[in-house]
Amino acid sequence: MKNIRERLFAATFSAGALDVIRENKLNIEINHTCISEALDEKNRLHLLDEIRNDILESGADRIILHGPFTEIYPAAIDYRARRFAMERLNDAYEVATSVGAEAMVVHSGYIPFIYFKEWQAEKSSVFWKEFMSDKAPGFRIYVENVLEDEPYMVAEMMKLISDPRIGVCLDVGHALAAGHSIVPIEKWIDVLGPYICHFHIHNNLGTGDTHSSLGNGMLNFHNIFAATQTCCRSDVTFTIESREAAPSVKWLIDEGYL
Repeated sequence: MKNIRERLFAATFSAGALDVIRENKLNIEINHTCISEALDEKNRLHLLDEIRNDILESGADRIILHGPFTEIYPAAIDYRARRFAMERLNDAYEVATSVGAEAMVVHSGYIPFIYFKEWQAEKSSVFWKEFMSDKAPGFRIYVENVLEDEPYMVAEMMKLISDPRIGVCLDVGHALAAGHSIVPIEKWIDVLGPYICHFHIHNNLGTGDTHSSLGNGMLNFHNIFAATQTCCRSDVTFTIESREAAPSVKWLIDEGYL
């Protein structure tokens, strides 16, 4: 798989991201709303100003918003927790549409030892279908794995959802840190391939979520991109989520992907 430039985003939390996006003509994934408090009404105008300034400075044409993930538990047993999650995510949706984002990444909210996997798949599917019930037809959400140690629960959730506007964001770094000893990343891509719309790409050593550059860790991105080409849709997108953007972009250039 060569030349992914038009499908490549960089996350704004990465050091140097705006310069890298502008200099390499990439797209932007906005991280300003990851912390829920930023969405408070008293902070909203400042938040929108910051996001729009970053988009302008980066020169990006395509925008994805990363939604809030602090205390967002779609499969929560307490209905008040689910209600809070819905309110915060609706706040983020308003921001996403205000800045022209084509999609929003949302965390799965799975907590091992708290939620049984069958419960997580079933209750999350109900939550995400309800969330998208009143959203614009062209808007999409991508549910991201975080603490999942295998892909099968996510696949079951997606089968229950059966909505083309709801896809998977496969975070390969999270999959490695949480489940490398159980399921190799190529199997994740094989199992979730029909549902994957977006990837978060970064690396680590399998012992922690370090968000290292693409060439610095256990993940073989040549194998990942090959599996992606075989198993996923042709318009699947990618966001660089390494702590520093430039080394990952350099790796992609050196290896012929840009």
